[in-house]
This record gives sequence, C-alpha cells and structure tokens, in this order.
Amino acid sequence: MELPKIPCLCCEICCCIGLAASANRIHVMNSFSIKPDPCDEYIICCSNIMQCLAICARIFCDPETADLMENIADLIFCIVLSCMQTQTNFEIKNNPQAHGEWPKYQGGMH
Repeated sequence: MELPKIPCLCCEICCCIGLAASANRIHVMNSFSIKPDPCDEYIICCSNIMQCLAICARIFCDPETADLMENIADLIFCIVLSCMQTQTNFEIKNNPQAHGEWPKYQGGMH
C-alpha cells in the first residue's frame, strides 16, 4: 500500500526544512544545468559552521553566551534559507528552460 505524499511532505517541511530547501535548490540547479556559485557555497558553509559553534557554546559556555550563539546561528540559517528559496523561485520564474514550471523528477541521481 502506497503512503499518501502530502503527509510525508508535511513531515519533511516541518522537521527538515533546511534539508528540504537544499534538496529543492540542488534539484532545480541540476535540472537546468546551473553551476553553483562558489560564494553561495561559502555562505552555506558559514551557516553550517555557526550551527556547530552554537552547539559547542551550549556545551562549553555559560547559558547566556550559548543562547546568544544559538540565536545568531538561527538568524544566519533563516537568512541563508530565504536566499536559497528566493534563488530557486527566481530560476523557476525566469529561466527560459523552465517555462515557469517546476522541473519534473527524472528518477535517480544526476
């Protein structure tokens, strides 16, 4: 018996929003043969490092410092996430290959 797709999508977007947005961005880039900008990769890496630093601060620092680091990491994550979503939406609406439609899943990895 096949599970309905909507509940799975709801779980994905609620529990794994960063992974969902990243996978969506990569899928669109692969579908339209768009090369990733090195600057984008550095910004995403910076966000990931901030999340790791926030975890380290929670372990090794006082609660106030840990809260501050976690808030800064979350803010950077939200900014990067919104940029990824905006970039994906822009490509869908403006890429001549897209014709304003989301690319279909072809199956398998590219």
